[in-house]
Amino acid sequence: MFARYFSAALLLGVVTAAVDLWRNPSRRSGARVSRMLTVALGAAAMLLLTPDVYGAIDRSSGVDNLARLLSNSTTVAACAAIQIMILYWVTPPARVGRAVLVRLAVLAGAVAAMAVAFAVTPTAENNGNWQADNTARHGISVYLAIYFGYLAWTAVQIIQFVPRYARLAHLVHIKIGLWFFVAFGWTGMIYNGTGLITAVADDLGATGLPAALVPVYLTGLGLSIVSLILSVVVPILGIAWVKSHRAYQCCRLRPFWAALTGAHPEILLETPARRFAYNIGCIFAREHQALYRRTTEIRDVYLSLRPWMDAGVQAAAERQADAAGLSGRRRAAAVEAAVVKAALHAKVSGYAPTGTGDVQPGGEDMPSEVAWLLRVAAEFSGPVAAQVLDGLRRDGTADRPTPTQGQELPA
Repeated sequence: MFARYFSAALLLGVVTAAVDLWRNPSRRSGARVSRMLTVALGAAAMLLLTPDVYGAIDRSSGVDNLARLLSNSTTVAACAAIQIMILYWVTPPARVGRAVLVRLAVLAGAVAAMAVAFAVTPTAENNGNWQADNTARHGISVYLAIYFGYLAWTAVQIIQFVPRYARLAHLVHIKIGLWFFVAFGWTGMIYNGTGLITAVADDLGATGLPAALVPVYLTGLGLSIVSLILSVVVPILGIAWVKSHRAYQCCRLRPFWAALTGAHPEILLETPARRFAYNIGCIFAREHQALYRRTTEIRDVYLSLRPWMDAGVQAAAERQADAAGLSGRRRAAAVEAAVVKAALHAKVSGYAPTGTGDVQPGGEDMPSEVAWLLRVAAEFSGPVAAQVLDGLRRDGTADRPTPTQGQELPA
């Protein structure tokens, strides 16, 4: 039951990743496509071994254990995808195409040889110990030797190349996922090693060895499956956390963004007709697009408001912040929020520009910029900005021109 639903979940994830790659050509690469194929083929191989699917294939085809051949062939193909992914990591671009073709040729030869060995050798019923029960049949010994040999070859490449990337990864969830991938290589060697021994034991006269190695074989299989699952799930959970955090930031930033861009529709990078889709994109925070686009639009409004930013307003905001006992970054954010709110009020009310004020330059990178604007957004509806705006409104009725355009800024 678990294998069926887990396989379905993995395949759904692959479809989602495929759509993402299709929509974002810049993200397509041989390594990403190979990784996606690895997960898809691995999930399919697992699904083929579930009792319902296994039995349905055998009954519909009339060939005993055909599902075993299909599953094992799919597993070998998944291993080929792993090898190709590693090739894209370690091989110079000028040589990677030829190396991939060689791997595909080896894959085709291995699957063809397994199919021939399977076709010419009747096999026993599938009772959970298929390998151990069929090693006395010479054709199946050849079949298993090819299968486990190919898997062992893949495990060796994982052990050889992946640790260097695990050490270099700077994202924690990627680093952990890569180390679980290395663990998959080592535990897979237990599974593959006992499988190879099982394949040739009868031919070497050790007829009782296959049955004796079943616990070791199953332990290696279980550990390798767990390691592989964790190598896939940990990065997915890490990415999901990052995206959900961006969505949370985006939602927190929305009132500030709406207050600024509502008076400046020309700033928006999305048309009103696509606003619903835009907000859905914000909820999912796919890549940096929704959150970072909203951040860019806020900064564009800042630039358009610069002529109305007033040094006198900034001084008044600093006095109000000091009176409120604010300090450090919160004080700076409160002052900036007041200056921006007052400038927006002045512009939409038709007041003459002064151009004497300024705001903080922002963060050094996009994450720090988002963090800073979230501070400003929190203070935009705070008491300092409200008191400064009240003062501006009182002063504006006495010595500013009568408003000629726009709408009044909400308090």
